[in-house]
Amino acid sequence: MLENDVVNGLDGNLEIIVNRLKGRPRDLDVVTITGMGGIGKTTLAKKAYDHLTIRHHFDILAWVTISQEFRPRNVLLEALNSISKQTDIVNAKNYDKMDDNELADLVQKNLKGRRYLVVVDDFWSRDVWDSIRRIFPNYNNGSRILLTTRENEVAMYANTCSPHEMKLLSLENGWKLLCDKVFGPKHDHPPALEEIGKEIVEKCQGLPLTISVIAGHLSKVARTLEGWKDVARTLSENIASNPNKCLGVLGLSYYHLPNRLKPCFLSMSSFPEDFQVDTRRLIQLWIAEGFIRTSVGSRKSLE
Repeated sequence: MLENDVVNGLDGNLEIIVNRLKGRPRDLDVVTITGMGGIGKTTLAKKAYDHLTIRHHFDILAWVTISQEFRPRNVLLEALNSISKQTDIVNAKNYDKMDDNELADLVQKNLKGRRYLVVVDDFWSRDVWDSIRRIFPNYNNGSRILLTTRENEVAMYANTCSPHEMKLLSLENGWKLLCDKVFGPKHDHPPALEEIGKEIVEKCQGLPLTISVIAGHLSKVARTLEGWKDVARTLSENIASNPNKCLGVLGLSYYHLPNRLKPCFLSMSSFPEDFQVDTRRLIQLWIAEGFIRTSVGSRKSLE
């Protein structure tokens, strides 16, 4: 997710989504955001979720992420976790001892009478939507469900109204994003790098995620024409050899890590998809595995 990236065009998307979430009808309405992987669907949903007017408009906000191994129970637990931070849960008890029906009933009891917004991030099938839709009741009070998906057909199934389809970045906006990440908001870049920089942006094919990853590499290499040409050459090779262009580019993040950090990164694969990893627990695991070591004479703790 491109957490803090603001590019031209995203603000226009954000205004549309915020207005749809706040507008009519009073019935429970479903708003969908579609687009290819890496285009910024989750970023847009998060910005809408955190928008000040949305925070004031809705009584309860909840965020759930759908993994490829869909489990309705996980959705219920994520929803309850969000709700519990905003209100005293009604009839709360040990969730582990409750079955799915009891959890769903608890969600509905705590949403009753409140205008709520639930974001369902990255859902991908009709069956998943059918399972989720039954969880959240219609109280005829302007509540909303905001969905993100790569599948336009699934978005239309969830809501027959036209989904909000995100577009690829133009060359101009892509170059602005790259400059924001590499040179900061003043865009104080050497003129000699503009031509090769825009060539790099073109190779990213308008995907914000790809541009942001490449910008991360550019911020660490010498700001010379030859240094940037090397990045452009590597980018072309990765895109050409990998059918999943985003995955190929993200692979650069791994290959450019120092050798001492690669085991730390690979250890993340031991956690399930979309699992929230506690930082302290992760550091303790790295220490136990011997991935973190102090330099000779250092008085710093391993943590």
